[in-house]
Amino acid sequence: MDEELYNTVLQLVYEQDEVYTLPASQEELSVSGKLRILEKRHGVVVEWRCSDDECSAESEWAVINTAAVTFTHHNISDSVEISTPRRYVRPICIELIDLRSYRIGDNTSLVLIQRDGTTHPALAFHSGSVHCFVDVLLRYVDVKKSEKDSNLYLIVDKKQNSTDEKLSALNLVPDRRGPGGWGGGGGPSGIPWGNAQQRVWGFFNNWKRDPYTTTVSTLSKFYDAVLYNGVDGYVRESDGEDDVAEIFHSLNGFEVLEPGYELLTKKGKLAERPDVDRLSPLTHDEFQQYIDDDGRILDVEPLQQRIFRGGIHPNLRRELWCYLLGHNQWNSTYMQREENKREKENLYFTMKQQWKTITLDQESRFSAFKERRSLIEKDVNRTDRNHPFFEGEHNPNVVLLHDILMTYVMYNFDLGYVQGMSDLLAPILYVTQNEPTAFWCFVGYMDMVYRNFDMDQSGMKQQLLDVHHLVQVVDPELMSYLEARESANFYFCFRWLLVRFKRELNYASTLRLWEVLWTGQPCPNFHLLVVVALLDTEKNTIMENKFGFTEILKHINDISCRIDLELTLKKAEAIYLQISKSNNVPDRVRALLGLPIQESAPSDPSQKDDDEPLRPQDSDGEDVSLTGGLVGVVSSMIGSAVRHLSGDDLTSVSLEAVPGGEDDEEKRFETALSHQFV
Repeated sequence: MDEELYNTVLQLVYEQDEVYTLPASQEELSVSGKLRILEKRHGVVVEWRCSDDECSAESEWAVINTAAVTFTHHNISDSVEISTPRRYVRPICIELIDLRSYRIGDNTSLVLIQRDGTTHPALAFHSGSVHCFVDVLLRYVDVKKSEKDSNLYLIVDKKQNSTDEKLSALNLVPDRRGPGGWGGGGGPSGIPWGNAQQRVWGFFNNWKRDPYTTTVSTLSKFYDAVLYNGVDGYVRESDGEDDVAEIFHSLNGFEVLEPGYELLTKKGKLAERPDVDRLSPLTHDEFQQYIDDDGRILDVEPLQQRIFRGGIHPNLRRELWCYLLGHNQWNSTYMQREENKREKENLYFTMKQQWKTITLDQESRFSAFKERRSLIEKDVNRTDRNHPFFEGEHNPNVVLLHDILMTYVMYNFDLGYVQGMSDLLAPILYVTQNEPTAFWCFVGYMDMVYRNFDMDQSGMKQQLLDVHHLVQVVDPELMSYLEARESANFYFCFRWLLVRFKRELNYASTLRLWEVLWTGQPCPNFHLLVVVALLDTEKNTIMENKFGFTEILKHINDISCRIDLELTLKKAEAIYLQISKSNNVPDRVRALLGLPIQESAPSDPSQKDDDEPLRPQDSDGEDVSLTGGLVGVVSSMIGSAVRHLSGDDLTSVSLEAVPGGEDDEEKRFETALSHQFV
């Protein structure tokens, strides 16, 4: 009874019919529903539910069954499958106090984002307008348009907004106009001064919460703004009034800091990021230009580059995947490939017979084999079962998936089977639709990614560390933000790397991405640049919403199947070209991407901060987040004094805090795994 009273609707403030979910791919259905704003006893609620004629408003999940014909090309023969697509649509229900922001797309679609990082599916208005919804929303909340993302709107606290307006009225950082000033309200970087009050207010808030760190960061800004101009050994004469204004301007971002935040200034800049275009998929007729009369591929690298630039047409995938995954040699003839096929088929069925002939009595004394069989049986029954190729009871393709994985256990018993391998095999089986061919292609794929399945997770942790180094170079601002929120371990990217984005993309996009990655073009570890590109796309949403580790993890999970692959590949390639053309890239990043190591003349180690901030290292040789050089010396002295006077001197307990920190890190790692693999 109390719950019914709690959920009682006092007033329907807004209602719009024909608000559709935007499908993430051509395979998905668009579902119609109603968007409402309701006043309830406990507060204002925004909700979207499927239309009454499609599902019951009482259900938490709605299963939409719409008869449709799905045309699927199976490579072996031109065939048409008739299937019934299902779309699982969860109603949206958000209390207004939990709404953190919303995004209005260029197509006027609406995406609602909660404070806990939940990002709901995009909604399209087939009738009415999203602006009408926003007008009603503004009755209850204040909204601030993001400075960095013109499509993102942040829900702000009315009280805090009022305080900011009062602070702005004090004119602490006046708008500089006229001769010598910045007309039009723009600062030296062309950024408006309109949010100066937030920078100043944020600075004081952060100094109150963490005086030591704030002092260090501000002095670093002071050094860059007043003394340093990018030329070694040069200290410029300064205009006091201009410099003070510039320092306040440089405080941009302080309003979103948390205790422990430290802004690292980077003297070197990367080259300009170029624009990149992609091509249409490689067709059968075009592929014929790369082979001779005997079936040999003449120019392997140009063909790989062509596949990288556009992918492969579905009709050609089965043939070319065998090359990309090492089942066939690039320079083999038609006859050699037929002979290779027969030999490998015989070898496959020999290994398959080995595990099939193990008796129950033998298995009782073969615990490792029994455990792996049990794990495989569990995983194959939940791998891609919503895909037409694997759906339904007693599906023979599910049996093939099981048999191939069991045979791989016999082929590589040291590695055996680890959760996630079935995700890598399923698309290969779907494309090849041949048991032995799928097995040997899977072997080739596992040879590329076997380190992902190390029992101690060392291979995955190394890749996460590599992502850390890349982001540190490509986007120091994002890195500083993640470090401040204990998210610079990039555990939220774990699933991306483990199964190569397979759970983040629809099936067609997964096939396209994998064949692009298998080319090895344009550099080693290109999948890491795909990670950086995705983070670059989500950067503003993460930072503007002030997401912490848990919220970032939730947001990353929610964007699965909503990723624009072509845009991501363009951005990843552009980042590679940007790094390759830059001179101040650390050697470890250049080695990671297969770029030549730059030769440098021997120099005094004390001058290391000419290229990058001097940063002390921990016992493992990893950089410790501390600004060095002149800034480090001066700010440490003053900062220590400030910290001591504020009663925040942690020197006496710093050694005792280390074990606890390691426990927290392990908990965050376990949290990431539990959220990403359910």
